Amino acid sequence: MLVVEVNGLSYEVNVPLSTYERVGRESSEVSLYTILVVREDDLQLYGFATEDERKLFKLLTSVSGIGPRTALSLLSSANVGDIFGFIANSNLQALTSIPGIGKKTAERVVLELRDKVLKLDVGVLHEALEGKEEIRSEAVDALLALGYSRIQSEKAVREALKNDSSAANSVEELVRSALKEVK
Repeated sequence: MLVVEVNGLSYEVNVPLSTYERVGRESSEVSLYTILVVREDDLQLYGFATEDERKLFKLLTSVSGIGPRTALSLLSSANVGDIFGFIANSNLQALTSIPGIGKKTAERVVLELRDKVLKLDVGVLHEALEGKEEIRSEAVDALLALGYSRIQSEKAVREALKNDSSAANSVEELVRSALKEVK
């Protein structure tokens, strides 16, 4: 959670880990894409670093059984491109490996969102569908087998791909690059 001050008013904003990591230092200027979720007796503000994160959050919360907290957990566990890729490629194994997502929920997410995701014009989706999804998924599985957590593994693979796009040519190269990124 972040506390954001706007014109002298402070707002508590729920954010995924990816957004939290991008925010920067305390007292720095920040720009967020937000969604206000209205319940009977509660107003919750959710913030995102990118429009793609916000779009995915809205899609996820449209699925029966997925509320804002679960959607935020999903966004905190994997990057947006990966989640779009999991859904577009019907990768139930990857979805169920995310905390809070069981087999039935993963099936529901894929069933209800696959067609919508494929119609979206989202930059990260095109990257996820370029054939790198399988290599990325296997690299994460290899890091998990080495004893790293899901979050550490996803983050290391994401960083490795960002720093060296040629690492996605094979699982072995990607694992080697990701091991350099593990913290």
